[in-house]
Amino acid sequence: MQREDRGRRLSLKKSDKLVRKSQFDQVRRDGRKSAGPGLVAVAAPCDEPGCGVICSRKFSLLAVERNRARRLLWESFRHLKPHLLPCRLVLIPRQKLKKYKMGDVLAELADLLAQQGVIPADVADSFRGRSSDASGSIRS
Repeated sequence: MQREDRGRRLSLKKSDKLVRKSQFDQVRRDGRKSAGPGLVAVAAPCDEPGCGVICSRKFSLLAVERNRARRLLWESFRHLKPHLLPCRLVLIPRQKLKKYKMGDVLAELADLLAQQGVIPADVADSFRGRSSDASGSIRS
């Protein structure tokens, strides 16, 4: 029974994704930006939570690398979603993300969001320990 509840809690709904340009523009305009070596996170307070990922050809000319970066960022957001305060996020990968594993992305995103006050610091600490694991279902 717990497994079913956990699966529902960690799922992504259509409403969790930013799809309109106006939503992305609002986050970029009103949000606070934090940058790490592997990604940039922009968070803006909002009543309707959501997340969007921007991964252009500037990141990589190979679609397979861009798609992997998107999958890693979406999966990290999915794991952190239950701990987030109501806000909208825009995640942008950097070149170093190409060498990251799932645990590394999750730890870095948790740290950036904790710096912004979007998730509690103790939650970020709990995800930081996972970076050395081979946790996560996405592998390179």
